[in-house]
Amino acid sequence: MKLLKNFGWFLLAVLSFFFGYGLVQSMALSALGLGASIYGVLPLYIALSGAYVYGIYRWYQTEKVSIQTTAFNRHIWLPTLVLLVAITAQFFLPEDPSVSQQIVSQLTVEQPAFGFFMVVVFAPLTEELIFRGMLARYLFPKQDKSKQVLFLLVSSILFALIHFPGDVQQFLVYTSLGFSLGLAYISRKGLVYSISLHALNNLVSFLMILML
Repeated sequence: MKLLKNFGWFLLAVLSFFFGYGLVQSMALSALGLGASIYGVLPLYIALSGAYVYGIYRWYQTEKVSIQTTAFNRHIWLPTLVLLVAITAQFFLPEDPSVSQQIVSQLTVEQPAFGFFMVVVFAPLTEELIFRGMLARYLFPKQDKSKQVLFLLVSSILFALIHFPGDVQQFLVYTSLGFSLGLAYISRKGLVYSISLHALNNLVSFLMILML
């Protein structure tokens, strides 16, 4: 019964991501598409997105997650290594960007200032809060080794799915990235490391798009 209740709360958090933050993001993009000034849209987007992040973070903090030290989170360098391997592997795969990546690429070229805040700042904050933090908060609040395996699997798959992969290759790439971020979360037993790695990955992608 408690698990079902917790699943309902996590589902509510996910819905807030798609219909709360998602609405703010889509309205800002629509306004820019209609010719609104970036100087008006960007501050409003930052304010509303910041308010959403603050609200979700306070919600996340209402109960602590207990994470045991195991082979998965004993080494602080492991998440970074997995992320570097995942990023490097992408250079040897056929270029076949997902729907999410195509949108990001177009936005970065057309509106680099807005793209920076959406991709490098708020994507890591919102995605890590919901799909790492709130997932652990409600469905994996007490993590021993077996629960960590399940948490890593679920969070990695969810991370892949929210980026709308178009084929197996894209799915595996996003899953591996999600796995590294999950490792970062349990490694430091909190969100700072996973958010930082996520932001670093997105910053590299953002800069590569601008330079190409």
